Amino acid sequence: MPRHRLRQRGRGFTLIELLVVIAIIAVLIGLLLPAVQKVREAAARTQCTNNFKQWGLGMHMYNDTMGTLPIGATNNPRHTWVPHVWPYIEQTNVLNLYGNPLTQEFYLPNAIVTDTLTGACAQQVKLYYCPSDRPGAYWMGDPYWRCRGNYAVNWGPVPVPYAGTPLFGPFGYLGNNTGAPLLTALQRIPDGTSNTLLMSEVLMAPNNSDADTNGDIMNDDPSTLGGRFMTINTPNSGFDSIAYCVQDNRYAPCNTNTPYQVAARSRHSNGVNALFCDGSVQFVTNSINLVTWQALGTTSGGEVVGSSQY
Repeated sequence: MPRHRLRQRGRGFTLIELLVVIAIIAVLIGLLLPAVQKVREAAARTQCTNNFKQWGLGMHMYNDTMGTLPIGATNNPRHTWVPHVWPYIEQTNVLNLYGNPLTQEFYLPNAIVTDTLTGACAQQVKLYYCPSDRPGAYWMGDPYWRCRGNYAVNWGPVPVPYAGTPLFGPFGYLGNNTGAPLLTALQRIPDGTSNTLLMSEVLMAPNNSDADTNGDIMNDDPSTLGGRFMTINTPNSGFDSIAYCVQDNRYAPCNTNTPYQVAARSRHSNGVNALFCDGSVQFVTNSINLVTWQALGTTSGGEVVGSSQY
């Protein structure tokens, strides 16, 4: 009689074995995710550093051409430092659309065309954004749509308005006159360019429609402080005081009290990137001593600050 071979069925996973495999996979994913997130953040922080280097080159070229740094902000005509630096970061076409910053108001055509993204101030430039925050963010809190940004100029340990005779950063208002912006020459900074902050980071509102003006870099309004930061508080600390803040949808505590101030803030772990007046970029930790941070914020305090202090 012919013999019939019996085929053995492959033994499948038992329920317990399947659960063990799933548990192992879950553990591996749990171990890998933080590593992946760290790699992504490291890459984002590197890109943010590179953005600052480009801003530094632009500011230095402007200073070499014009003899001083650009204004921080002015209400006559209304605009901030951003349009002045466009030609020096390869954005001449945006400036051509905008018009002459010496005569063009930032909120009028062709700087802004209401309820559209066709104006010059709404043309997105990669250097506006730190990848760790929200690249591509706009201000749409009113009809004057425009880009937000993460990079702000150093106003020093000085609120708006200020009392007395403060030690300024490279940018500010003379005598609290919003039409009389401070003009600083890099070559004449008493503290030296390596001891003075030029720019640092600020955060942007979570949604385009939020009427929250941090990161509103085109807007000169002294009560909203777009495109500016103060060294009154150490990075990522204290309350921001601005005229428009969304209390329930915010990344940092804020109020609407005067005088107005904004701290340097970022989504990096434990600190902010900072551009110095010599063009170098350093990572400054949240734990920096307040006296040291304020010394870095001034141009003429007479302090000497070593990199080991931040």
